[in-house]
Amino acid sequence: MDRIAGAIGFGCPWVLMVSLGGLLGCGGPEVTRIEVTTYDGSGSARHHDTEFVRASYYRPPNGMVELVLWAEDPSTLDPTQRITQIVYVKEFWNPRPGTTYAEPTQINARVQYALLSPPTGVRYDGAAFLTYRINRWTGVLTGRLESGNLAPRYHMGGADVPFGPARFTGAIRAVQNQAQVVHAVQMLESLFSKRVEN
Repeated sequence: MDRIAGAIGFGCPWVLMVSLGGLLGCGGPEVTRIEVTTYDGSGSARHHDTEFVRASYYRPPNGMVELVLWAEDPSTLDPTQRITQIVYVKEFWNPRPGTTYAEPTQINARVQYALLSPPTGVRYDGAAFLTYRINRWTGVLTGRLESGNLAPRYHMGGADVPFGPARFTGAIRAVQNQAQVVHAVQMLESLFSKRVEN
């Protein structure tokens, strides 16, 4: 896996760090990692990974989980610049073993993936298959994202789109925190209004 250490042109330096983590033992992953596979104009794939230092979830009365993953790192080109990655996942149906047929090529969650280096940023939208369990004693959610796809949808501040459609997978370990989820959702909605032109 490589970590992009160069600029992705947004009018300011960008570094994308995104990664795959496996489930570690019976307790689920110890960290939250996402791996993104991007493709260049010739179709060649590059793999990027990030460990998300903050991962929160909220389970509203309808039982459908919402997750927010957050990472912030200095740019390798300009240490005064901070690169923030926010991933928002909203489940819209929940597979139940023994009740509903489910396998990872299905989709059960909408995904927004934002790359921010204010005043610029790009938001990718897509979908994935989310499976998880919540520990009844600790409240910690552990799970996986599979069959994920992303496409550039919105940008701000004249940002260039660093890559086109992408695939992703990941491992999640999140704590319950409704306030962090609501804050991230409101921020993503308020920042991005200009659609990326195809």
